[in-house]
Amino acid sequence: MLKKVSKLSMLFCMLALAGSVFAQKEVPEYPQYGFWSNWSIGATISFDYQPDVKQFYGVEKPFWGGGFNAGTGIVLQKEVDRGAYLRFRYNHSTWFTSCNKGPHENQTAAATGYRVADNTITMDRHGAITGEFLLSLNNSFHNWDPECRWNLYIFGGGGVATSYNQARGVYRDGVQLDGGLGFSYRVCESSTLFLEVEGDVIADAPMFWKKEVGFHHMNTLATFGYLFNLGVTAADKELIAQRALLTKENFDALTAENEAVKDELAQAKNNEKKLRDQIEKLSAQTNNVNQEELARAQRVSDSLNNVLGKLKADQLSYYAIPFSVLYANDDWHVSSAEMIKVKAISRVMKDNPDLKLTIVGFCDYTGSDAYNWKLSQRRAEEVKRLMVKKYGIDEDRLTVDYKGKTVAFGDINYSLNRRVSFYRVIE
Repeated sequence: MLKKVSKLSMLFCMLALAGSVFAQKEVPEYPQYGFWSNWSIGATISFDYQPDVKQFYGVEKPFWGGGFNAGTGIVLQKEVDRGAYLRFRYNHSTWFTSCNKGPHENQTAAATGYRVADNTITMDRHGAITGEFLLSLNNSFHNWDPECRWNLYIFGGGGVATSYNQARGVYRDGVQLDGGLGFSYRVCESSTLFLEVEGDVIADAPMFWKKEVGFHHMNTLATFGYLFNLGVTAADKELIAQRALLTKENFDALTAENEAVKDELAQAKNNEKKLRDQIEKLSAQTNNVNQEELARAQRVSDSLNNVLGKLKADQLSYYAIPFSVLYANDDWHVSSAEMIKVKAISRVMKDNPDLKLTIVGFCDYTGSDAYNWKLSQRRAEEVKRLMVKKYGIDEDRLTVDYKGKTVAFGDINYSLNRRVSFYRVIE
């Protein structure tokens, strides 16, 4: 009978695996986490029945009595793939047994060295450490759905066990094989309840394979348990966020922004050259004129300096807005989405070694002047730190400025006011 059950179980597992080949088509991408992510820990309560063992060591006698069992255990479980789990368990149970004398008492004593008291009711104990593999039937015959809360699964495995018969004072260390069917329900993101029905076969380890010994007892269990998921590690979360950014759309957008910045810098260099040529031309003319013309030239020079000053001041309103790093309210850390811009401007600076930038922090209208002044300073200094430490930009090429909420646009909560902008240093 046991062989037939084993063959049917193996056939059912093969059908489930074959069904998964056809079911896993056009499903959402399963996130590949590291070893330390998605572990769960929990506890179980089990109730089972163990039938009397009528033959042991070739003696037809109820050597190891049966009875009803109540036990507790702990579980450590890891999700290794969609619908596939690896589990380690420790179960400890206690049951009441009945051992009665039979016609072969002398054979029992000769074979085991122990005599059984008549009509003995004892409390025996059993413990086992096992490892099992769980396979979800949902994912074998249906597509993987990360939002699905319930799960029907089969499991099987084995481990080591020890049993203590109180009537005889006998310990038996052996091998345990188990398998069964389970149902779980995810209550929330971190908590799962499950109910399982399983069968266990326990035998002496050195003699498990001998026909004349076989197993010395077997259990049928119903187990109720709770699992708490420890979640995903911070390192895996960061890796997944980075993978989400490495899409073709993001790459194309970043490339387009990089080209736009290069064009803007090239135009700025051209304008700067023209302006320097005009200044040099005026400076040459001033050397060949009298005091009156020197004074006039001085006025022209002052006017040009005013123009340069206005250009520098106007940068706060015009030049850097399209490439600003934006922030959530009352935050000065650079988010993973905005880190693309910091990386892009750092790449531009590496491609243009003569380029120097001023990093300026801004805030929206909310909050006091003093608080926003400090917050805008933190934003600018954090961006400078990232460009220097993470992307290797020379610190002397970057200067920091902050404006609090003195320069703002539109509504008081307009997100553009919570930004860090970059401005070319015009020397």
